[in-house]
Amino acid sequence: MQQTRQSSSRTLSASLLLCSVVAAFTLGGLPAVRGDSQKKVEGPFVQVHKDFDVYEGTVGKEMIFNVEIHNMGTGDAFNVDFTDDAISSENGKSFTLKDGSFKNHFDKIEAGDYVSFKQVLIPLAPGPMLIPSSIVTYTAAKSGGKKTSVVGSVDGFQVMTTTQSHVRTLLKMGKYATFGFCKTLNDWIRFAVFAAIAAAFILSKSTFSKVKKVQDARKRTLARRALGVEDIMKDE
Repeated sequence: MQQTRQSSSRTLSASLLLCSVVAAFTLGGLPAVRGDSQKKVEGPFVQVHKDFDVYEGTVGKEMIFNVEIHNMGTGDAFNVDFTDDAISSENGKSFTLKDGSFKNHFDKIEAGDYVSFKQVLIPLAPGPMLIPSSIVTYTAAKSGGKKTSVVGSVDGFQVMTTTQSHVRTLLKMGKYATFGFCKTLNDWIRFAVFAAIAAAFILSKSTFSKVKKVQDARKRTLARRALGVEDIMKDE
């Protein structure tokens, strides 16, 4: 019995020692990973994205896109070509390009630098409008060589008619005018119904008061005639 207890104690001690060694190796032996220890990509590393000033468009009104091409690598990018072929096929159909272009070329973008230009679109039809991703190609050598392609993000917008835009603007103004009560068109409909009921009640009350005054005046006139007071007032 005593040997069994001693064997169990030795097994437990060995287990605790093994756990201590593993913990010490895990906590102290492995180097901590830091954000500043991450290395930048060797050579050029180009990214493209579009910034826009509106999230909803209106038929006939400008939508401005700021296209930015960043080189976030350690080397210069050469022979940089920007293309928007996917969206250029919709020019004249769902929108028209007022300013800018669907293609652009830059001889060089230095490491850590970027270039930017604008695209001004005018929607021609209401409904959802999809802005496909742009494509940028570049090389690591000035003389050319292997081209690297980068694809931008896909964006989408809802294009409204002029009437829808005016209604949306009025709803925004009404939201503040009604202290946040009327936020949607349905809220305004309920508010209009309530206002109509209140106006009808006030009008009916005013009409009832006027009718009552006329009836009281007629009763007084009839009473004077019955007493002969009205004839006496006429003679005087």
